[in-house]
Amino acid sequence: MPLIIKIFIVLFLIGWTILGGWLVVKYSALFGPHHDHRAETPGARSFGLAHIGAVWIGGFALGVWFLTL
Repeated sequence: MPLIIKIFIVLFLIGWTILGGWLVVKYSALFGPHHDHRAETPGARSFGLAHIGAVWIGGFALGVWFLTL
């Protein structure tokens, strides 16, 4: 049973890394200035980007932590 759980965690980490890579490739389309919402400030965009990065790093760290238990 622990081997099956570790396999699922490894698959999660692979998918999580692919998602992170996709976010980096699509950076300007996802996090660039929004044409319909011109009142959005660069600070609001950077806060959103920092939040997404923190969630991504936190999810990866939790996955690695559970993998090494």
